[in-house]
Amino acid sequence: MVVLLAVTAVAYGTAICRTLLNALLCRRSRDLFALLLAFAGCSTTFADTIEDAVVMIGGCSGVCVDPVGLVLTAKHCELPTTITVRFKDRAVTAQRVYVSREAEGPVVYDCEGAGYPSLPVAASPPQIGERVWSYGYPRVNGRRALRWNSGPLLRWSTFDYGGGAFNGNVVGFRTSPGWSGGPLLNAKGEVCGLLNSTDCSTSVFISSAAVRQAVASVREQRDQPVTDGLPTLYVFGSTTCRPCQQFKADYEQIAEFRQTLEAAFAIEFVDVDQRVDLTNQFGVTEVPTFIVPDDLRITGYAGTNDLLVRLDIQPEIAARPPPERDAIADGQSPSPSTAPTHPEAAVVEDPAPPATDSAQHAEFNDRLDRLTGLVQSAVSIATWLGVGGMTGGAGGLILGGLALWRTLRRPRDPPAKVTPPPVVTIDSPPPPQAIVPETRFAPYERDTFAEAFAWAEAEMARKYPGSVSTLETLKGLINQFLAAKGVKSTK
Repeated sequence: MVVLLAVTAVAYGTAICRTLLNALLCRRSRDLFALLLAFAGCSTTFADTIEDAVVMIGGCSGVCVDPVGLVLTAKHCELPTTITVRFKDRAVTAQRVYVSREAEGPVVYDCEGAGYPSLPVAASPPQIGERVWSYGYPRVNGRRALRWNSGPLLRWSTFDYGGGAFNGNVVGFRTSPGWSGGPLLNAKGEVCGLLNSTDCSTSVFISSAAVRQAVASVREQRDQPVTDGLPTLYVFGSTTCRPCQQFKADYEQIAEFRQTLEAAFAIEFVDVDQRVDLTNQFGVTEVPTFIVPDDLRITGYAGTNDLLVRLDIQPEIAARPPPERDAIADGQSPSPSTAPTHPEAAVVEDPAPPATDSAQHAEFNDRLDRLTGLVQSAVSIATWLGVGGMTGGAGGLILGGLALWRTLRRPRDPPAKVTPPPVVTIDSPPPPQAIVPETRFAPYERDTFAEAFAWAEAEMARKYPGSVSTLETLKGLINQFLAAKGVKSTK
């Protein structure tokens, strides 16, 4: 039994060595990679799947990660929106559906149709020291050929590229031009990175986290429910736009608003930083922008009601008419049916007083005011020039007399008429009311200015005996004016 096992082992080792030697001599990379996978516990069938899932995209490489035709490649390849993806056995057209926001990261293309060979995306990143593999289509002897390489993961790091930064993994093997975008695989054949660059001994791969984020974002967009028969409302926004985030919050939190929109449109959110192709297709330069293809285009968001009006989902609220001029105190105009019908409640406007006497009286007062101002100015000028004695005293006496007369004869405003309250009829009489006597006191008015003028007149005659004739003349003029008005003069 021992001899049999030894012979079997030798035979098995000889076969492996022969396969390895043939692969090295003939440069058959597929057989060599199959042998290495056999040591790692993988089958040759799985190796065939890897070769089928790795593709050529323009001058770069890529990998299909979903049977519906989602293909990943590197951002720095700068491929157009619509490209041709070349699988091992066919070439198909694909549209770009995702672009990484980092300086370097994944780009996702969606191939026409479905049923493509694909590799799964790793749920966790590879560990330091773990052995990893990579496949790609570099240019060899003037033509594109499938190649692979393997080595340990040396470290994780952050790299600068194109004026920005991105996270990546450094592995211990080199690659070749045209390999960019090719997958980094773990021992399970799962995609955990994409080739970015290489030097003479190492290569840098885009991180596993960026790959997972790209695929998850595209799948989330594809899994949105499709509403039959409804036009699509594209909502273009970004994570740094406040109105965009406000709309998204209103859409998620206000059930009535969400149901109203979904009853009229199939809503599709578009991140302009990730879906550059769709953003360029519709020519979106501002966010938020709401677009219904071939129908309407709305820029900006000012609240739920404003958006529904602009989408023609609900009518615009009409402006409230201004209140009438004869509005009552509470701000509402009484209608004819609610207007008071009691004659006691009707307000009768007072007839305007005759304007003849009032106009004449006002004209006389204006002339007297002007005369007073002239006398006061003359006295001030005389005082400034140093003119004293009788002239200054007579001027002051005349000014004081005119001011006194204006005070005594200035007409008072008539008391405002009080409108009687409306009469309210009630079915039952009011309860008996308590009678509270009230005493009103009218203040006694004294004409202190007249007393002051009499005192000033006496002092003037005492200090300046020559002013007596002036005072008498002033009194005579005042009595003459009062007599013309029918007012009894005072001695």
